[in-house]
Amino acid sequence: MKKKSMILSAILVTVLAFTGCGNTQTNTSNTTSDTDGSQQSNEKVIRIGSPTTDGTQLVENAGLAYKLGYLDEELEKVGYKAEYVGFAQGGTAINEAFASGQLDVAFVGDVPEIIAKSNGLEVELFANLNSEAEMGIVAGKNSGIKKPTDLKGKKVVAAYGTVTHVYLNNLLQANGLSLDDVEVINDIANGGTLVASGNADAVVSTGTGVWQMSNSGVGDILTTSQGDAELSSQFFAMGRISYLKDNPDAAEAIIRALRKSKEYIEQNPEKAYETLATSDNPKELYEKIYPKELGFDNFGPQIKQEQIDRLNSLAEFLLGNGTISESVDAKSVINNDYYEAASKTFTK
Repeated sequence: MKKKSMILSAILVTVLAFTGCGNTQTNTSNTTSDTDGSQQSNEKVIRIGSPTTDGTQLVENAGLAYKLGYLDEELEKVGYKAEYVGFAQGGTAINEAFASGQLDVAFVGDVPEIIAKSNGLEVELFANLNSEAEMGIVAGKNSGIKKPTDLKGKKVVAAYGTVTHVYLNNLLQANGLSLDDVEVINDIANGGTLVASGNADAVVSTGTGVWQMSNSGVGDILTTSQGDAELSSQFFAMGRISYLKDNPDAAEAIIRALRKSKEYIEQNPEKAYETLATSDNPKELYEKIYPKELGFDNFGPQIKQEQIDRLNSLAEFLLGNGTISESVDAKSVINNDYYEAASKTFTK
């Protein structure tokens, strides 16, 4: 396959970003009022973005922390009211909002951070949300694909410069192939339809998307990254450096909330699955993408060295294919100081 030029901004791909559309949506929860109905002004606002249509559909451990009430609770303790802003367009729109000063913090995947840093945005990662976010591939029922090596010569739907493209590259390399061995169809928004109609042989998606497409009959799950950190994606809390410096208590509150939700799912996995469930994503889906048998160390808020190493590998891939034009040292993107400060307040 002839390699395409791929100088472009990347979208953070979640299943909602694949299919969502529409304008940015803001949800201002937990507004407090005096008894006469007037809003109190003693709370500071923190604007939190996520790559979803609904700003309160937060990703990975942040989603659990929000649904359990921990996120708002910990922020309110230190005087903050959260405004949740959804970006159906994904990581590109989130980076633009950071650049224009419209966001303070965002919960996003690993690709947007590298792009932001390469473009000179003054942002940093201060907490982990999921160090092993599941990715996978659904193969069409008549595609003849039964194992990863069968992808050679096939049409595979992925989005250039996104987590789907990165996963496909890594999976192919792990099986002795390369991106040159497949025909990449850069139309992830229609991936399921293309596979179901036979116009593509396979589609790359997040763990959620893979299970949804399988359950709806689009195709069969070929493989996932579950249990394999090297093939998995990563999600983080990212913030404007100037905002975090001026509001360290907000960053520490978010970290405490993330730690509490990690402890909750460790102690009450079934209840956590029920808490996460929606009409579109039932409890059974979360049982599959967050299996209790594997534990929940991947939800811990501290960003570890192995994650930094994986971010460096990601940066090399994005530089090599032209998605970014400047090299990025992952250490320059990470700030664990807020975790260290928050950890002093953890209850034993």
